[in-house]
Formats: sequence, C-alpha cells, structure tokens
Amino acid sequence: MVSRALFAASLSLALVACEDPPKPDATPTATVTATATAAPTSEAPAPPPPKPLDVAGLQKALKCGGAGHGPCEILADFQECEDWNPVTASGDGRWLGKAAVVSKGAFLDDVVLLRTRRVPLSEVGAGQLPAKIGLTNIPEDRVTERRQAEKAIRAYDRGDVPRPSNQVIDYIKSRSDWPEAFSMKAEANQIHVAVDGGMYLCQKSNQRLLVVKLSANRESPSDGIYAQLHPVSW
Repeated sequence: MVSRALFAASLSLALVACEDPPKPDATPTATVTATATAAPTSEAPAPPPPKPLDVAGLQKALKCGGAGHGPCEILADFQECEDWNPVTASGDGRWLGKAAVVSKGAFLDDVVLLRTRRVPLSEVGAGQLPAKIGLTNIPEDRVTERRQAEKAIRAYDRGDVPRPSNQVIDYIKSRSDWPEAFSMKAEANQIHVAVDGGMYLCQKSNQRLLVVKLSANRESPSDGIYAQLHPVSW
C-alpha cells in the first residue's frame, strides 16, 4: 500500500512538471501599444477663405460710371468668375496682357506678365494652393519686346495668335526672374495672393484672366494694377 501511494504521488509530480509553464500576462504590452497607436496627429486647421475683391468699393473710389474704361472696365467684368485651378498642365503657365496702373486715382497704361508655378505639397501651408503666382512688367529697356507686346495683345483680343516672329512670346517663355507668392482660394471663385495690398485673380472664358493687385502703400484706396491677360503658355 505504501509503495502504491508513493508511486501515485511521484506520478502526480511528474505530470505537473511536464505541463507548459504559464504564459506571461500580455495585457500591459497590449495596453501600451493601443495607447501609442491611438495618439492623434495634430495638423493646423485651414483658415477660412479670404473675402473677394471689394469691387463696389473700388468702383466708388474711382468714380466709375457704367462700364467705363481702364480700371473701371476691369472692375465691371470682375464678377461671376469661373472656378479655376492655377496649377496648369505643364506646371508653369504664363500670361500677357494690358494693364491700367492707378496712382492717386489717375491711371497710365502698361503691359504686364503673369506666371503661375506649381510647387511641391511639402512647401504648402494650411489653406494654400500648390501654386505660386507673380505679376510683373517688361523692363523699359526692352524696347522691342514692349512694342511687340502691344501687337500680340491686339491679336489675342480679336481671338487670333501673334505672328511667330513676335519676339515678346519668346521673351515671356524664357524669362526666369519672377516675383511670386503663395495663392489661396478666395470666396466667389477668386484666387487671392498675399502680396502688397492683396492680389485677386478672376478667370473668365477662354482662359482669360482679370487681375487686380492693390498697392502696399496707397495714397488713394484704388491705387494698384488692373489688368486683363491672355494665356501664352500653360
């Protein structure tokens, strides 16, 4: 009897020894992992879109009556803008047009150029579009280009294209120095560029652009550049 009891006890101990050791509690590790995974990533919220150009206020400052001419003509057409993406197919779009440069309420005619350039999304801030936009003119010493720009603009105005020999087209396409700033979608399908007193773009039919760029230091509320431009390359 004693021998059988000892044998049973030995067998019981052997069975216990052969069982798998208890697994460690995985709950703390799972809790830490879940907590780390659930941590939200913080991104700056996009600001509200800028207000559209104050067309009525500028018309009042310029004493515009009806369609008018010069800046008043641009303002009269600066409504019902088409929805427009300034990032062109090539990533580098260029426009040419005639402008009225207003100073102290009076204006002079000039020729202006505009460029939209695609930029990497890594450079774009909250609410900004992946495009930098710049408006400039042709230097006074570029006499031939300035003269031929007038001919090119007249061709665009009548729905035609400039002659292949027109040197201003090559000048616009090859120009590398452009002032530029980031753009944002504004209300009323306009594009706003944070430069000087603010620049506003309005696309019309046939890729025609209307541009109003207000001066940084305005002696009159209407001081700035009022332009209509045609696409040269996009």
